[in-house]
Amino acid sequence: MLRGALIAGLVVGVNAAAISAVAAGVKGLWGALLGLLMVIVFSGAGLFVLHLSRRSTPTMQLALAMASYTGRIAIFGGLLALALNSDSLARNVNLTALGVSAIVVVMGWMAGEIWAWSHLRIPIYDLDNEVMA
Repeated sequence: MLRGALIAGLVVGVNAAAISAVAAGVKGLWGALLGLLMVIVFSGAGLFVLHLSRRSTPTMQLALAMASYTGRIAIFGGLLALALNSDSLARNVNLTALGVSAIVVVMGWMAGEIWAWSHLRIPIYDLDNEVMA
């Protein structure tokens, strides 16, 4: 799933960076690339945590997924607060390009993840157990 999501996210992100560079110059390019990087790191971390917990119980997987999500949101909120108060970032990065790029990359990432999930070969029933009529 990570491969499908990463490919889709990169394709959308590179296109968003190109459009941002044309629309807002170098600041737009840096903003779009920063948005792309943020989505890849945060979304990739979530899939990585789920990958590490793949052999645990479903309850443990859910707990780890929720803890990972909560932790990533808290870290993202902290970074966002720092970014909004940073004069250096505002001078060098177009924040509108960053936000728009992050949103479209998330949508591309999710589309790639859904596509990859739908193409996994996971049986939905157990072939080893005999059915009792």
